[in-house]
Amino acid sequence: MKKAMTFLFLLAALLSTAGCASDDAAQDKDNPTASTTAFTMVDEAPAPQPAKSRTAGEYTGSKVKFYWTENDHLWLNTGADVIESHHSDIGDQLAAGGGTITKVPTATFYFHGTYTDPSYILRYTGKNGTKDKVTIAAVQTQKLPLEATQIGECGDCGIATATKNGDHYDFTLRHKAAYFTLTPFSSDSKLAGGKLSKIKITADKPLAGTFNFGDAGLDIATAPAGPSQSITLNLQGADGKGFTLPAAPNPATNSATFVLPPGTYTTFSIEYTVTNTVTHFPGTVTATYTSKDFHAGANKKFAPDIKGGVFPARYLFSDGTTGTLAERAGRTPIGLVVEEKTATKDGTAMALDCAPTSLYPIVTGYDGFTWDRRATTPQANSALFATPTDALNDVDGYKYTWEAAGSADGTTIKANSLDFPAFYAAARYGDHLAASGITVSGSLVGRKWYLPAYGEVMKLRNVFGSTLPLPTEWNAAHAIDPATMAVIDATFTAVGAPAFSSNSNSGCAWTSTETDALNAVNYYLAHLGADNAAGKGVSVLSYFTVFPFVHF
Repeated sequence: MKKAMTFLFLLAALLSTAGCASDDAAQDKDNPTASTTAFTMVDEAPAPQPAKSRTAGEYTGSKVKFYWTENDHLWLNTGADVIESHHSDIGDQLAAGGGTITKVPTATFYFHGTYTDPSYILRYTGKNGTKDKVTIAAVQTQKLPLEATQIGECGDCGIATATKNGDHYDFTLRHKAAYFTLTPFSSDSKLAGGKLSKIKITADKPLAGTFNFGDAGLDIATAPAGPSQSITLNLQGADGKGFTLPAAPNPATNSATFVLPPGTYTTFSIEYTVTNTVTHFPGTVTATYTSKDFHAGANKKFAPDIKGGVFPARYLFSDGTTGTLAERAGRTPIGLVVEEKTATKDGTAMALDCAPTSLYPIVTGYDGFTWDRRATTPQANSALFATPTDALNDVDGYKYTWEAAGSADGTTIKANSLDFPAFYAAARYGDHLAASGITVSGSLVGRKWYLPAYGEVMKLRNVFGSTLPLPTEWNAAHAIDPATMAVIDATFTAVGAPAFSSNSNSGCAWTSTETDALNAVNYYLAHLGADNAAGKGVSVLSYFTVFPFVHF
């Protein structure tokens, strides 16, 4: 739909309201129904907006409504030249709103000169356009759902025929860019509720660049300057971390709008960057389509259900930062991230190598550590877990290792007790790093390594997307498929560490979880099945590997 607009020259007003881009209904001069409906100005009075919110467009659920914002301008083709409007009343209208509005439905533009022709062509080339150029940005940013704040700065454009009406001219603006609004959702529980921070579209021909622009609109037949076959739309959200991905389509939560050139694209892909709600890792979900059509002045809406995705393993670096191997940038990896940190919770990482036996000063004659070397083995921890189901909630490895409250007697710090070799060695993994020439810095300074609990080890499975059913009783071994284990091993060997599954000591490693007075939980390195209860005392000779964990 369109709105009647007016412009005056030389102290006369050029009055305009922008139109609406309806779903797949082009606002083009070749569409007669799109340019004949007039609207009064009062119908477009905007609702008050936050003073710092800059809105050039808003998504209503089916269309994009356009408004004028400060510094908007027009170009007039006089026949001899194309000149820019001298000024407008947009600033005056915003000032009159007392800081409660940042957009207006109508505007008055002023041009120098005296004009008498029955009609003139007007051009709108956006915030960053010139009289004959429009730049569709390869990187666009949307601050909030529904509010397409970027379109005026990222390539929105239009033309109009201004017709003389007494001492002024009336016109209707016809938008010449295309618009693409996505409201993705996810039925995947690992994605629903996560943060959608970025959407990238890629096609078989340029989507961005500086296009020629004339009285007919965008010249899409000629290759643009600085072409890009992709556009990345960064989504900020109220917290600066993106839009929330809902479990069902909800434009108010995550509607995201692109500005792009009209056209038919034979191949078209959409890549979503979203946070996994289990690991808190960012990853991507990509969908490819054989054809997508976009029309001048029209808004195409799309509500896909995104599932699965690729979530690359993340490493903890010695400076306390995290990232993928591709983001290493000279940093030293010291751990595999099991769970990324959030605004309210520390992250967790597992050492990339097992604790060497040299960290324990008592020579045992075995390649590994016992859990408890006391002559008798009474309950050691402050809590016991009779079944794996119960123990899934046990994430208190740090407490059992470093806090007196984690011991049954309320006194013992197992990290400092030679009676608890696995805990003692895990707690000194930092010494091993230092001896290897690795100095930690940043947020890792003062952080202590510890023997992980069962629930923490089982979270490692989430990193690699294991769907293996969890055991309901101890010693009910189950295996991760060989392909997944190969991926796990590759994350270790890629940074020069031994393969995870290659460690010795019966192929098992300890957790800090205790099942009863005689047994603690261990897991098989070859298949990450943390489901076994083994004798923890020196008398039973259960000497297993220790993979320390650390919070960051």
